[in-house]
Amino acid sequence: MYTQSQIRVERNQKEIQEHTIKECLQKYSDTKPDTEAFIFVSTDGGRHSLTWSTLYERSCAAARSFIQLGVKRNEIVAINLRTCPEWLYATFGAMIAGAIPVSVSFTYTDGSDLVALMQKLQRCSLLVMDPGIDNVNWNIVQKLIDEHSGNGAVKCTKIQYLRYLIGVGFEGCSDIVKGFHELLTGTNYDTDFPEIGSEDVATMLQTSGSTGVPKLVVHTHASLMSLFCSDVVATDPNYVLFNDRPFNWFGGFPFSVVTGQSRVTISGFCEAAKDRVSFTKEVIEKERCSIVVALPSLMSELIRIQDELPSDWPVVGILTGGQPMTKVLAESIGKVGKFLFCAYGSSEAAILTQSVATDPEGFTEYGCGQPIQVQGIEMKVVDNNGQTVPVNTRGELYVRSPGMFKGYFNDPEKTKAVMTADEWYKTDDIGRMTEKGEFFVEGRKSNVIISGGMNVAPEILEQVMSTFPGVASAVIVPVPDDIYYQVVCACVIIKPGFDTDEKQVQKYCENFHTDKPGLFTVLPKFYLILEKLPVTHTGKLDRKEIERIACSKFRLLS
Repeated sequence: MYTQSQIRVERNQKEIQEHTIKECLQKYSDTKPDTEAFIFVSTDGGRHSLTWSTLYERSCAAARSFIQLGVKRNEIVAINLRTCPEWLYATFGAMIAGAIPVSVSFTYTDGSDLVALMQKLQRCSLLVMDPGIDNVNWNIVQKLIDEHSGNGAVKCTKIQYLRYLIGVGFEGCSDIVKGFHELLTGTNYDTDFPEIGSEDVATMLQTSGSTGVPKLVVHTHASLMSLFCSDVVATDPNYVLFNDRPFNWFGGFPFSVVTGQSRVTISGFCEAAKDRVSFTKEVIEKERCSIVVALPSLMSELIRIQDELPSDWPVVGILTGGQPMTKVLAESIGKVGKFLFCAYGSSEAAILTQSVATDPEGFTEYGCGQPIQVQGIEMKVVDNNGQTVPVNTRGELYVRSPGMFKGYFNDPEKTKAVMTADEWYKTDDIGRMTEKGEFFVEGRKSNVIISGGMNVAPEILEQVMSTFPGVASAVIVPVPDDIYYQVVCACVIIKPGFDTDEKQVQKYCENFHTDKPGLFTVLPKFYLILEKLPVTHTGKLDRKEIERIACSKFRLLS
């Protein structure tokens, strides 16, 4: 039994022969060449799959072509692609070539955000891109190009490091962009691949952006491979994985190439489903998916239709994470999946803990379980001075892990801000540890609202409000105030069939606060009924956008 909120995993690691992503790809290409590694489904009924041998061979072909183009070791390959096979070939091809792949996105029509990102990336010599919906991305990029040639070479004054531009899906769009598929045929098989070690940088991942501007998280092959040594239940290679999250997000990154699982996903080039839940249900049934990666929004929809699921529903477990888990989500245990797997981690530290619930009654809210059994994982809960606190005491969670990132690329100030001198990563998560070594995460430290000198943890109030009659969900955001610094705004979604209004929600809060003194500290000043809650491109709750909506309505009233 623990008395202090600190734990370190000590265990004998299983011996592995693979230490890089390339070695994993080669292993599965050799041991199960004809097994499907990825299945891309489309809303028009289309299905395209890649075997392990095809994935490895085409990734190697892309690597040879990148080297022959002139991409050098440790240069950066920027990838602006939707979810598709070419994303995999380009990403893994860059790794095999010794380059560093990073997914990029841009939205400003003048290209200024792309220019700024490329300047931050510095040694980015190659951009692989698709034209975007209605050619939106291509219309932006072509304005930036000064010179081009048929072999993919470009010159761009505004992006001085960029030397090559390769296109995917540019049929009938442009004749100046060299097609990516040309790189996959006719390559020189005499091209030598560089030696890649486990401590070499493998890729850079973007943070989700749900609470701010995404950062570029640097990971080595060793940190990405840390899952290979774990006992994570959901990584059983016999499971067929459904995960429709974008490849360029940590939650959607193709870690299945490490675990050896077959992954089913939705093509980024198809039309959006008119009924996402029905389409997802159909795909899961048809592909016999045993593990479903689901954010709470999808989980709630599956719970809603659970009585409509067939008797031979193939799902064994639901894998979720990314936010504190509430009791409502435990309703997915049973008909939707035999177990609910809650993973706690981050883009910076990979997966740290796991909690597996097989009974809704045995589910504990905000519970993250215990650390996964990977040698060297360390976790502790600290006070505002960075000192470890006794068990069952709330504080900020610090971690060290073999899956730890190597910093934010080209951003030493932000890296220094989240790392201690002895290399503990400050997660910004508020939580606690029990005497049994179980962790609970209840919110984000940076989400805490400071009002009149008091601190309000939004997630706690949100959970309470979701129990009110007629309230489907609630999000608490701050509104600036000249006297109190910030006041609280409750943004609420009403359940179908209820006519609950703002005044009723306010009354519920006031009554509950009277019954439970000390729970809230500060009640909302404003209440706003919304039809839906904005989400980021990765599907996570977009608190910044909700805050913007609230501020635009109430800022002058506070």
